[in-house]
Amino acid sequence: MYTVELKQMSNYYYLAASLPPLVFGEVPEISFVELSGRLALNLTKKDFEKTQVLRRYIDLQNIRSLFLEEPIDPRGFLSEKELDEALLTRTGLPEYVFDFLDQYELLSDRIRYFSSLLVHYFAEEGPKQDGFLRKFLQFEREWRLVLIGLRAQEMGRDLSRELQFEDPKDPFVQDLLVQKDMDRYAPPMEYQEIKEMIAASGFDPWERYRAFAAFRFSKIEELVDTPLFSIDQILAYLAQLMILESMNELDKKRGKAILDATLVI
Repeated sequence: MYTVELKQMSNYYYLAASLPPLVFGEVPEISFVELSGRLALNLTKKDFEKTQVLRRYIDLQNIRSLFLEEPIDPRGFLSEKELDEALLTRTGLPEYVFDFLDQYELLSDRIRYFSSLLVHYFAEEGPKQDGFLRKFLQFEREWRLVLIGLRAQEMGRDLSRELQFEDPKDPFVQDLLVQKDMDRYAPPMEYQEIKEMIAASGFDPWERYRAFAAFRFSKIEELVDTPLFSIDQILAYLAQLMILESMNELDKKRGKAILDATLVI
């Protein structure tokens, strides 16, 4: 048993030591594909499953892309063929995905109410995790809720309708709803920066997206409080690399994908 544990620590040590530093605004020296290969070779089964949970959000977004007949994001855990097969055979995905498909049988309804599936992702996956992954999923959910509150105010939308799939008993959701009729939404102190970023970026979708990417990239470093060669550090690295690659790809398509206001945060 000691030998197995030592081997695992050794693998993580060499894995972490082999990863080049990530700097926001710079092109990473390692690709997501290369990192994924290293993780598959070096992580224990239990820890590798944690990377699947992190990438599952992209898998869910890719399901929407399939509905819309759009290209999928290759950073999901499942390829397009595997995703098609999973949906057909109802295997390889969490049960809440298939519950969503049963609830909304029409393609138009699946697209219209797709946000309910993302709500289930955070509600189902977050509480099952621990350490960095649990904190990261909580952070990802909360900043998105704050953004919903701010955008609903900015665009004059009914916040109750925007949050229709959220748990109204959740304290974070309650804080949003009690302010729905106020002139200005005041986010919790730890997310006040989001409001300032929106004000600073104006209505430029690219500047807004870049600001959020920088905010998330920086916040991830704050969420890790474990040793350098731990699985938490590796998961944080994975999350940061995903942010950098997405931003760099969007930058190349700025004129087409961003200025036409199709950017979805």
